[in-house]
Amino acid sequence: MSTHTSGQVYVLIPSHNRRDILCATLAKVRAQLSPEAARLIVVDAGSTDGTRDAAQARCPSVEIVVGHADMWWTATVNHGLKHIAKTARAGDRVLLMNDDIDLAPEALIRLLEASDQEPDAVIGAVNIVHRSGEEARVYFCGGHYDLRFARHKANIPEGTPWRAPVSRFLETDYLYGRLLVIPWRAFEAGCGFDEEAFPQYCADEDFAYGAKRRGFQVLVDSRSVVYVNEATTARFSLSFGRGGWRGVRKALTAFNSCYNWRQSWAFSRRYAQWPVVYMLCRYGIIFINENVRTPASR
Repeated sequence: MSTHTSGQVYVLIPSHNRRDILCATLAKVRAQLSPEAARLIVVDAGSTDGTRDAAQARCPSVEIVVGHADMWWTATVNHGLKHIAKTARAGDRVLLMNDDIDLAPEALIRLLEASDQEPDAVIGAVNIVHRSGEEARVYFCGGHYDLRFARHKANIPEGTPWRAPVSRFLETDYLYGRLLVIPWRAFEAGCGFDEEAFPQYCADEDFAYGAKRRGFQVLVDSRSVVYVNEATTARFSLSFGRGGWRGVRKALTAFNSCYNWRQSWAFSRRYAQWPVVYMLCRYGIIFINENVRTPASR
């Protein structure tokens, strides 16, 4: 187990009505980080399935911060950060993670080692999809924005068979919130999660890019790996063939959709060189990919 000494580590996990999944994740966290190595904090967003009692029975050292049921992901995270702010000091770090991920062996330890090497960086783990009987494939490994025409470039394209690159650190403009480590100094410098503009999706990307614009390095640690739980990941599509007009409309308007137009517009207004052009290009590319390109060419 890790015994990091460079400040307090807070493991922050937002959760809502996923009692059994959360309890399994807590056990995995404690298998890698002892109570002496990290404070484990769960923000329970108004669960009704006995999450609090089950979590404390499964992991007595966990701290439960009580939220309410109308909190989306970003508000839940911010609620936990307010709790952490009561005791956090310079040199402390927050390990932010989802409650439904599967951790590779030593994923948390590797990410904290990466943070030891780059103490002023916001660093995320590689996200991998590993289906039974198939080889592991990249879901997310960072990349770079094109804030003019939305032709973003991934460090390693999604769907590529996973092979750890020689370089440990990959520079990126954005990170996903499944697992990342944030130096507390980033919050002191004004970085934050915007729950008004990005209640569910894009808050993690906005945070990372905002931190980069404030002078923090933003990196992916290729030695820290988490596995995506596809069963609990919301699925939306802009393909008319899959869900018809109703499916496309839902994808564009649902708060928990990565295609939500309001959240995309807020991001484009904040960062894009020409927001309207960026939006037209972004959604045009997505519609072409999902409605025109054949499955064999994807």
